[in-house]
Amino acid sequence: MCQFAAEIKDALEAEGTEEWVWHLESKLDVDEIEAMKDAWKAGGVEGCMRYLESKRDEWKDVPLNVAVIGNSGVGKSSFINAIRGLTKDDEGGAAVGVTARTLEIRGYQHPDIPLFMFWDLPGIGTDHFRRESYLSDIKVDRYDFFLLMTADCFAESDIWFCKEFRKRNKKFFFVRTKIGLDVSTNNRAHPKTHKEEAMIETIRQSTKAQLRESGFQDVPVFLIDSYQLDKFDFEKLKEQLIADLPDLKRTALIFSLHSTSEKMIRLKVKELRSRIWKCALLSAGGAAIPVPGLSVAVHLNIIAHEAVFYFKQLGLDSESLKRTAELQSADYKKIQSIVNKTLGIRGVGAVTVDSMKTIVTAILARSLPVAAQTAAEETLKTFVPVIGSLTAAPLSFGGTYSGLKLVLKKFEEVALDVMKAVADSAGMADENGDAEATSHS
Repeated sequence: MCQFAAEIKDALEAEGTEEWVWHLESKLDVDEIEAMKDAWKAGGVEGCMRYLESKRDEWKDVPLNVAVIGNSGVGKSSFINAIRGLTKDDEGGAAVGVTARTLEIRGYQHPDIPLFMFWDLPGIGTDHFRRESYLSDIKVDRYDFFLLMTADCFAESDIWFCKEFRKRNKKFFFVRTKIGLDVSTNNRAHPKTHKEEAMIETIRQSTKAQLRESGFQDVPVFLIDSYQLDKFDFEKLKEQLIADLPDLKRTALIFSLHSTSEKMIRLKVKELRSRIWKCALLSAGGAAIPVPGLSVAVHLNIIAHEAVFYFKQLGLDSESLKRTAELQSADYKKIQSIVNKTLGIRGVGAVTVDSMKTIVTAILARSLPVAAQTAAEETLKTFVPVIGSLTAAPLSFGGTYSGLKLVLKKFEEVALDVMKAVADSAGMADENGDAEATSHS
């Protein structure tokens, strides 16, 4: 372990802060320790800090390619927009409609993560994509994952895809789209006997039976509607994609997805929490640099920068809230007011690092009485700029570690409150829609 990290560990041990010691030891594997030693030899404290910064953000440099395969009209473009948190009218949005036919391979970049791509691939049978050359034409080994989509029954060509992907050990799911349209049509056709859950279960079992007959009973099946993200299996699909990817790609996917459910918020929080120790070590590195006044500036900036990242990841920034309101038919002003009121944000516009410092300081100041009996609180008293200064690297590690945990916890609470408000709005919209459908039947 590099020298300043070892000194932090020893000091924390002496102070009895077992949680931090355990966390530091558990997060540093042998390879990481050796890499930190090399960074220390090459550049001292600054070298270790550069290394930790690169490790904290290394997920940004990991390419992730998801292929979406299906014939024109099955809803691929709508899905690609929805999972990226966009509509067809947004910059970078995929064209949607009866004239938007997939005749060539099209890649769609994630708006915040350039290396994360969704690929719209045409089905088999067109003049340009024949079965005998299809896999080489689409460059099959480029993709990390395949989603086979249909708006009705799966075809013989889908089974062919399954066999070819399995030969190549490629991961893939079946996705049945436009379920909301199926439900609406069935309701209009059978207004007296329509039961949504029973109808959806019939579609699910029919699809699974078809796959079972072809020997693919173990392939996951998801029923979705890209215009009703809070219903059916859209969230389950995202969760399964996350579960089936290796670590860094999983991190990239989690950070790319919009916070559209309580479970997604908790997944993001878990991933964000795993970054805290690296930020704390960065803060400790700043404290170890013998420049008067630098320590406080370094750790406050680290917390503020990281808090801005938490803020956007949990969908609390204005842009994300507008996107949530649009995609889930929620009241934007209402959910924005929840964020502003709880965090004491005044005015409009983007939250900057400077304004985040004010938010962070207020959160920590309010949290201090709650944690008065803990070692973490004692460290925080030395951390908060209005209370005192922080000069020792071990205290800086502990203060930043505890501070970020408190900030993340508060942001999680606000994000869950926003999601509850969104769910309430969606529930009211569904009730109004059902009432309208009944009146017309």
